[in-house]
Order: sequence, then structure tokens, then C-alpha cells
Amino acid sequence: MKLKKKTLKIEGMHCPSCEILVKDKFSQFKNIKEIKADFRKKEAEVFYQGEISEEKLNQLIRPFGYEIKKRFEEKEEPLFNRLLEFFGIVVFLFLIYLILKELNWVPSFSYQKLSLPLVFVLGMVASTSTCMATAGALYLSVASKNSNFKTALSFNLGRVLSYFFFGLIFGFLGKGLKNSAVFGGILTLLISLMMIFLGLDMAKVFSWQKYFGLNFTGKIFSYFEEKLKKYPRRMPFFLGAITYFLPCGFTQSVQVFAMGLGNPFLSAVYMMVFALGTVPLLMIINLVLNIRKFQIYHYFLKVMGVLVFFVGLTYFSNFLNLFGLNYFDRFFLKNNEEKVNVKVVSGKQIIEMTVDSSGYSPNVLVVKKDKPVKWIVYGKNVLGCQGYFVVPILGISQALKEGENIFEFDPKNFSEIPFSCGMGMFRGKIIIKN
Repeated sequence: MKLKKKTLKIEGMHCPSCEILVKDKFSQFKNIKEIKADFRKKEAEVFYQGEISEEKLNQLIRPFGYEIKKRFEEKEEPLFNRLLEFFGIVVFLFLIYLILKELNWVPSFSYQKLSLPLVFVLGMVASTSTCMATAGALYLSVASKNSNFKTALSFNLGRVLSYFFFGLIFGFLGKGLKNSAVFGGILTLLISLMMIFLGLDMAKVFSWQKYFGLNFTGKIFSYFEEKLKKYPRRMPFFLGAITYFLPCGFTQSVQVFAMGLGNPFLSAVYMMVFALGTVPLLMIINLVLNIRKFQIYHYFLKVMGVLVFFVGLTYFSNFLNLFGLNYFDRFFLKNNEEKVNVKVVSGKQIIEMTVDSSGYSPNVLVVKKDKPVKWIVYGKNVLGCQGYFVVPILGISQALKEGENIFEFDPKNFSEIPFSCGMGMFRGKIIIKN
């Protein structure tokens, strides 16, 4: 029988993950033989035999925020209004920050990195976003056949374990490449751009995926999903496992960050913690999908988008630091001069610093211009990205060894010497005084 073709206009599609979900739902109809979805055009081409009911198709996708319509015009607020709302949220968050700082509830920033608690929070935020809700929707597609706690547990266990496993693999890759300031700079720039554009997308200022969406991981996911349909009993576990390849900006940002750590086990732990952050809401995904209908949910996403945007700016600051172009650390690094003990031995100023898993201690050192400096860096934990030491002004770009690492320089031609790890996450400076 000859195949018929119908082009369906679908409201609500906005990213590659939407394409995966729509195709997954439409494929449940036996007389539909092929589906080509395009989120940019907000449409799906359906190739089928016999007849299809648009209303029945709508019943499958409507619970996830999509709907087939004969004609629809996407209403988008003017750019000025979107920017005004964006900066309004920025001002609101800044006022909250000032209040918390006045109450001493805000820790001081000595370096900027994604801590494990922050990665867990990012996982929670990701599980509320529309793209990550796709992971939940895919879970619902298998849960509808076997809806019980065991199915949910199997899906999330597969997800968490796969994130640990692939984090380990990419961590080994990062370890092999970490001793390169260029590699670290590329990764840091990638993280910053991904976070900035993801934040703008969530805040509804600019949808980067509409113009630059890359669906490489989406194709990997679709391939494995088709293979898994042959094994229905093991489907929940392995479907959860391959969600690692879902095209999600949050996941991809953390993946790049974890690879840049240059520590396989730590990379695996970071990815696992991110996945654990998504578990609570994915376990109650029906409730989450209902919450998405309320207007307050959309404002919540916009606030989260602004926060993600500023995380991206922080990483762009890290990128600048790698090339000695960062002039923002004066707002984050405190000049604790009284804590720095400078010794003078044989006419040289001796300064000491320790490198461990928490970064550099102290991260601000003070010397005088009149004598040469002997800088002793004690490596206690040099397995992560903090083990690759970059001092652009002094031309230092090398891996630290365990124990003493000695650097000597004449400070008379400098006023300040910034330094950082290979990705600019851990950093500090030497202040030169007259």
C-alpha cells in the first residue's frame, strides 16, 4: 500500500528533545511508518497507511505541552519587553543578594567553580525545564505499560549509573588532555557560552537552539531507543541509561566541566551528583508536568535562567583569566595581606602556597618590588584541573608535581600577577607593593 504524507503543525516544540518526544509518541500508531520532526519549523511530517486521527495524536502529546493545530501564530513579546523583564529580574536578585550579604548569609568567593552542591541544584533545576521534562516523559512512555515503583527506580538507577560510567570515561579523556592551557581554555569557553545561551533561552530573551541547535546527541539517543524497544523488560533501566545522550544544555555543560577536571573519579562523581539532582522530580514527573501549567512556573524558569546566565558569565571570567585578561577578580578575591608571611632569605622574598582539592591557599599573596621572589608551591592534590598551573604574565603553563614546585621571578616590572588552574576555575593573585 502506498504511503500517504501529512504535515502537522505542532505548537510547543522548541528544542531537539521535543522532536524525540513527538516521534516517540506518534510511533505508537501502527499505521504510521515514518516521522520527521523539525522543532525549528514547529512541524512533523508523518508518513502513514490508511487513516490517522489528529485528535488521537493530540491526546498522546497534549499532556507534555504540545498540540497539533491547523494554524497557529507563535506570539512572542517584543525584544525590548523581554530585555526589560530580564533586567528587572537581575535587579531583584541583586537586591536579594545585598540583603543576604548584609545578614552575613553569603559566603565570600575566593574562586569560582561548580561545587558538588551547586551541581546537584543544577540537576534539580534541569529536571523542571522543558527539555529535561522530556526525560520524564520518556519514562512515562514505559511506565504507562508497567506503572509501579520498581519501574521508576529502574529508570532512575540506570540514569544515575550511566552518568557515573560516562563521567569516568570522559574524565580519562580529560586527564589525557588536561596538561594544555589551550584545551582548558576551549573547555572553559564552551561552558561559558553554553551556560550564557542556555540562561538566555530559559529567560525567554533569545532562543539559541532555534538558530544553532545541534542534534548530534539526539541522533545517538534515537538510535539506541529504537534498539531498546526489542527488550521491554529491561527497557526502563536502559532507557534511563541512554538519557545521558539527550540533547540538554544543562547536561552538556556539566559534561564539558567534568571532562575538564582531568580526574576520572571526580568527573564521574560530578556527573552522578547531577543525575541524582534530577531524581526527586523525575520520580514525581506527573506532578511536575501539572505544575508547568501555572504562570508562576514560567517566572520560576526565567529566574533560574538569569542565575544560569550569570554562572556562564563567571566561566567567561575564568576564560579571560587564562590569558591574563581578567580584571574582575578584585571584586571576588580579598586582599588578606595580614595573613601572608613573607620571609627574606639570602636577599630573596620567600612566599609559600599550597595546592589541594579546594584550590590555592592562600590565594592572595603580597610581595615588595625591591627584592626578587622565590615562590614555593606545595602540591598536595594535583590530580584535578588545579594540578595544571597557569601564570600568563610569567609565561608559566605546566603540570604541578607532588611536593615542592619552585618558581622565581623579579617583581619590579609588575603591579599584580594573576594565576589560575588550567580551566581558570581556581585562581588567585600576587600583589606587588612599593
